[in-house]
Parts: sequence; structure tokens; C-alpha cells
Amino acid sequence: MKLPEMSRSKEMSLTEDREIPCPYTIEVSELVERYENLYAAAVVDIFQEKGLHNQWLGPEIKCLTRDLKRESVAGVAFTVQWISDPEADEREKPAARMVASYPRNSIVLVDTGADQVAGFWGELATTICLRNGVRGAVINGGAKDLGFVREMNFPIFAKFSSPIDGFAYSRLRGWQLPIWLGTVLVKPWDIIIADADGVLVVPQSITEEVLIRTEARRDSENNTRSLLKKGVSALRASMMTGRKDL
Repeated sequence: MKLPEMSRSKEMSLTEDREIPCPYTIEVSELVERYENLYAAAVVDIFQEKGLHNQWLGPEIKCLTRDLKRESVAGVAFTVQWISDPEADEREKPAARMVASYPRNSIVLVDTGADQVAGFWGELATTICLRNGVRGAVINGGAKDLGFVREMNFPIFAKFSSPIDGFAYSRLRGWQLPIWLGTVLVKPWDIIIADADGVLVVPQSITEEVLIRTEARRDSENNTRSLLKKGVSALRASMMTGRKDL
């Protein structure tokens, strides 16, 4: 689809190198590693204490390529937005330029423009991500090549699988821009933590605070669990660990 000159200029600005400064005082690799030692339910406990009730991407987005068991996947958000457009894209390989910029320790989040048919992730994208040190992908829609990706042990969280390539139905609007995934606003550098219960978005403005408080919550739960296994009553265990309840 040919765009007016002004629209084309704005669109191109969203598909060029978009260097956004890191907002954290903790080094990113450490931040990601510490979040991967947590789990989504404990993070939600802290969200609720802070009055946040809308950071889960919902029950439909699950890991389709790995049995996570008790494992968590975490990374900094790299956001991607596609829009519906059945006409051929006249630009020179915008998607190839995008995937080359995927950073280490990121999780790629894909807004598919509400596409209900196509797959927006596959084997080739996974190959690049493994080479670049990307931690996983979250798609608000479909993924493809899941048999190949399972063998590569790369975590893709999505709603469904499809053999249809999203490129034939959509146009890459841009990357590293704010996107809505359902009712959750995701911005570049937000922290993503995902496990068998689903995907959470931790806003960058509270990422470090939530990390420290969730680590304390995890340690409290570990202590409580140990006491319960030793036969201590639930009431006594909660009193000993200073918890309001189990």
C-alpha cells in the first residue's frame, strides 16, 4: 500500500534504529536473572499491595513450545507492532532490519493487530533470537513452525499456532514503541516475567522496587513452606514468618 509522504515519513521513523536508554540502576543481566528466580504469582502479590490489578496478559496466552514446570522466563520488553494490510509492502526488508536489532536479555512482544489467522513467529525468527541472546517471545495472536521451535527449546507464549505467514496479511508498523496487548500497555524496557501461569508486565517505573519486594515475598513463602513440611500448623507458621495469612 502506498502511503502519503507525511505518513510514510512517520512510518519510516518507527522502522529505523530506535535506541532507547536503559532506565535501570541494576545491570540488565542481573535484573533478568533475579526475575527468573521468581514466579508470576509472587509478583502479582506485590502488584495487589500496590493497587495494580491489570498487568497479566490473560488466560489465552500460554507457552506453546516448552513445558515450563516451575521455570520462569524473564527479559526486558522489545515491542513490535503489525497492522492489517493485505497489499504487498513496498519497503526494503523492514522486518529483516528489525530482527537484527533484537537485544540480548530481551523478550520480544508482538502486537499482531488483532489478527486471528496468521502466525507471526517461526523457526527463522527463533534462530536469530538464539544467536542474539533473546530470552523468549510473546505474541498476542499466533505463532508457526512450533515443531521446529520446540526442538530449539525456545519459549514462545502465544494464543494459537498457524501454518499461515503473517507477512501476507499485515504490515510492520514499527518497533520499540508503546503497544497494547489486550488491556495491558507495554513499553520498551518494561520487564516481562512469564511462567506456567502466564505472562506479566512489570512497568519500568516500579521494576526495581517490585523485584526487591517480590524476593522478600518468595523467601517468606519458602520459610513458610519449610515449616509446613515439618508439621507446624498453618496458623503457627504464618505467625512465625510474619505473614498475614498463607
